[in-house]
Amino acid sequence: MDESATGDVEYRRARAADEEAILRVLAFANMHHVPSPEMPSLDLERFFVAEVDGQVVGCSGYAVLENGDGKTTLMAVDPALRGKNIGKRLQELRMLEMREQGCPRVITNADRPETIRWYKRHFGYEEIGTLAKEHEFGLPDVHHWTTMAADIDHWYRNLYRK
Repeated sequence: MDESATGDVEYRRARAADEEAILRVLAFANMHHVPSPEMPSLDLERFFVAEVDGQVVGCSGYAVLENGDGKTTLMAVDPALRGKNIGKRLQELRMLEMREQGCPRVITNADRPETIRWYKRHFGYEEIGTLAKEHEFGLPDVHHWTTMAADIDHWYRNLYRK
């Protein structure tokens, strides 16, 4: 993505035609290995994208687990546009969607210390454990995920108090 891009960011649900662009953005975070043991497939019906000037620059996905909890799947933003709250809005969209579907909490795995701090600061996550990686995904020199959980309704109430 050209750093000079100045268009407004538009957010929408992903479409089948977005798969290649989503994988391109995920490659920036080494999360494009799909299918793989870490991510067997992309459920594009449960993905959001951010676009600038018609180009996908960010994406986020989620799932609903058998116990009713939400689970974030993949999220990445083009490095040229990081720091512009694109990732934050993509996270909000998927948390709002999981709330609409009745999920009481959301589970997220992350391997980057700055990302873990970001989830805690902005969304009220707490660490609940670790999980061994099954495949090179994310940071290649980190061999486990930090698993975190957040109460979706608590986050939602705090979001609209601000």
